[in-house]
Formats: sequence, C-alpha cells, structure tokens
Amino acid sequence: MIENYTEQKIEINGNIINYIQKGTGQPMLFLHNGGGFWQSWKKQMDFFSTDYQVFGIDWPGFGESSAPGRPISLDLLTGTLAGFIKAKELKQVILIGNCIGASAALNYAIQHPSNVSKLILLNICPGKLIFPSGFIQKFIIKLNDRAGLKSFVSSILRFVFTKTFVKNNFPAILYGKNPDKQDSLYTKYIEKFKEQKQTSSRINLLFAVHTFTLEDILQDQRPFRNILIWGSENKVTPINTHGSFHKKLLNPEYFEAIPSGGHLCMYEQPELVNTIITRYLEQ
Repeated sequence: MIENYTEQKIEINGNIINYIQKGTGQPMLFLHNGGGFWQSWKKQMDFFSTDYQVFGIDWPGFGESSAPGRPISLDLLTGTLAGFIKAKELKQVILIGNCIGASAALNYAIQHPSNVSKLILLNICPGKLIFPSGFIQKFIIKLNDRAGLKSFVSSILRFVFTKTFVKNNFPAILYGKNPDKQDSLYTKYIEKFKEQKQTSSRINLLFAVHTFTLEDILQDQRPFRNILIWGSENKVTPINTHGSFHKKLLNPEYFEAIPSGGHLCMYEQPELVNTIITRYLEQ
C-alpha cells in the first residue's frame, strides 16, 4: 500500500507490469517518462480520481515492472499500452503521457483513433534528436547490430551513470529550478537509481530511443488531435529547441509552457497542469 494506492501486477505480452488504479468513470491513463515510475503522476491521479477512473503504470524495466529482455522501443511501449487497455477492457480512454509516455500515447492514438477520447502530451520524446550530433545518432543506432561493441559501450555508460558526475547531478536534471531534495519523488529517484535493473533499462532505452523520433511516428499523416505541454526550464529536452520543433510537427490545439517547470513539470506545478488538463477535458 502506498498512501491511498495499492500496487497491482498484470502480465502483458510476457512482461509483469506494475500498475495502480483508483476512482470510477471514464478511464484516464498516465504514462511516465524514461527512467521514471507512476508516482511522477500522483498529484494528477489524486486530483482526477474524484471524477475519473485513473490508472498509472510502470513501463517494462522501470519502477516495479519486470525487465523486458529486449529493446525498450516505441513498439514495446505501444504494445504494452494496447495490451493493458485490452486486458482492462477500457473504452474511450484519455491518454496523458510525459516524454516516452507521450510518444507511446500518440502512437496508440494513431493506431486506435476510435478508442481515444483525448490526448495530452508533455515534453514528448525527441527520439534520435536527443543526441547532439548526427554522428552520435548513427553510431548509437548501428550498435544494435554489433553485439560485442554494444556490450562494451553499455559497460562504459553504466560506469558513467553510476560512478561519475552524472550520478551527482541526477535526478536534479529532471527538475526545473531549486528542486526539493527531501521530496518523496526525488528520494525515490535516488533509491531506484541504485538498482541494477533501473540502470540497465535506462541504457537499454538509450539504444532504442531513435524509435521514438516523431517524424517516423507520424510518417506524413495528420497527427491525432492533442494539446502539448512543456516545462519552460526543461533541461533534458529544452523548450526553445525540442519544444518549438515538436510544436510545429504536432500542430496541437494549444501549446502550454509551464513556468519554472522542468521535465517533471506536472509534479512541480500540479495545480497549473491540472487546470490546463481540466480545461481541455471540458471542451
């Protein structure tokens, strides 16, 4: 039991998925960012569970879900989402996702438009554009065909993530300005960062992040109607570059910048984000 939530397990496509649900009414699914867990959406689930049936899931390899044993790609996440929705027999779902969660939500909405009521995207994953140069993009993609070299690079990344300045700057990089390091979500990130499964999954995701590239998801088709929310102090995917670029591609019904919010702007500025979501749901 975590406060008012009881975590449950369900098998989806061979993976054990950890999830929570609360409330009754139209289903609303919250999908977390890479390396995260359902708790990043707790302030939204607390708020909306009075009028909706809310669900939060841990993606394969993250939180309390099992490691998938294969690349953490867009197809894996979309298949997990589709399998969960089918298993729970959910209809006319409201999908709300952050980063890779936003990408999976969009991809599901494109594939199953008749079963999606509203689509709310935050800080959508930039895919291969998260790498600073085309050379690195191509190098990482090619590693998937070079098992030995991929294993060597994985060892280097594991060292970087757990033994260098990267460790000391995580998870502060996910937040905007002056994060509360005593907050429960912050301390959970610190706790989970120590787990081998979580570190391995982050590396696994890095090798498959190119599958989340938005142009490839859309493939020249019109995107599912949506709104796009972005943290103005997002250090992972800055609003002036990734935010503006994805706004042009997605052509959202409206675009909202969250003042002082980082990659976890929904957790940092819950009242504002909840107000924006409510306004969109009531249209």
